[in-house]
Amino acid sequence: MTTGDSRVWVADLLLAGAVAVISVGFALTDWVASLLALALSASLAFRRTYPVVALVWATTAAVAHALLLTNLTLSVVVVPMLVHGLARWSGRGLALTALGIGLAGAVAGPLWSLSWRAEAKLSDMLVPVAACAGVVIAAHVFGQRERERADTLLVRRRLERIEHDRAVQEAAAEERTQIAREVHDIVAHSLSMIAVQAEGGRALVTRDPSRAPEVLTVIAEESRTALNEIRDMVSLLRGDAAYRPAPGLMDIKDLVDRLGDRAHLDIAGRPPVIGPVLTLTIYRVIQESLTNFLRHAGPKAKAAITITTAETSTSVTIRDNGRGSTAPTDGKGHGLRTMHERVTASGGTMSAGAVPDGGFEVHAVFPLERVS
Repeated sequence: MTTGDSRVWVADLLLAGAVAVISVGFALTDWVASLLALALSASLAFRRTYPVVALVWATTAAVAHALLLTNLTLSVVVVPMLVHGLARWSGRGLALTALGIGLAGAVAGPLWSLSWRAEAKLSDMLVPVAACAGVVIAAHVFGQRERERADTLLVRRRLERIEHDRAVQEAAAEERTQIAREVHDIVAHSLSMIAVQAEGGRALVTRDPSRAPEVLTVIAEESRTALNEIRDMVSLLRGDAAYRPAPGLMDIKDLVDRLGDRAHLDIAGRPPVIGPVLTLTIYRVIQESLTNFLRHAGPKAKAAITITTAETSTSVTIRDNGRGSTAPTDGKGHGLRTMHERVTASGGTMSAGAVPDGGFEVHAVFPLERVS
């Protein structure tokens, strides 16, 4: 028996004991009535744990009342209490059976009790029958409504739990997606920079071996930058990372300057005053675009990055003069999709594709009114 069942058993046992004490107290001068009152009251002790046994027990005790006694005892209050309990906690079939037996007793009880009186008339029996039947029906209805309320509450709690679990799963999925975006942006850009420097450095060292330390220094710095960013992300996931502000214009300028003369940044209009989330989005869009530029545009291509701020929006354009639609690809990249997801999440729009006169362009527009 579980803890919950134990509590139910104890509560019903106490109720049965209280009803038995009161009923026996009123029938104390008649030991047969006392025993029958005790028997009928005992059915309440297992109305929830063994409801069928309780119903059969109570019915048997009530029939014994009719056979052995000439007057009703106070224990008849068990009938509506049992009808209520079965309607509240048992199945519909058992609850209706209890109601039927209770109504039969509500009719037969008063008729049987008054039949022992010689002066009793049929009209005198109508009021007691109606009253007893009304009490039984009210007990059943009240118990059924309690059951319906409990079922409704249970369904509501289940729905709330399902909704909570779904919200947690969606938050976890969004968090995983965000982590994947950040890792992709950090690793892809840094490795692309390292690959470009290594390829260019190999040709440069062949012509001028004295510049080998310069090439290796650039590769080492880029590797350290990637490692530091990944460490920061791991620390953030562990919850022990120190606060780092979102990248600003100077960080974007540093990002572009890493490419030397192959990339140029132009900020048109007034300097944008935007929130940290949108600033990070712009930074990542430029970073991913430059990563794709390094991978696909070709060794001699150059890129122009333009940030233009108007009254209600900020636009970012990354355009190169590389291979454009003829650039080779393995089809495994997720850069453009990741950028599009970032831009859409910030309330902006993005387009990307080859331009007619050669090269490739990424253009994103962010509404400033979306930023608090």
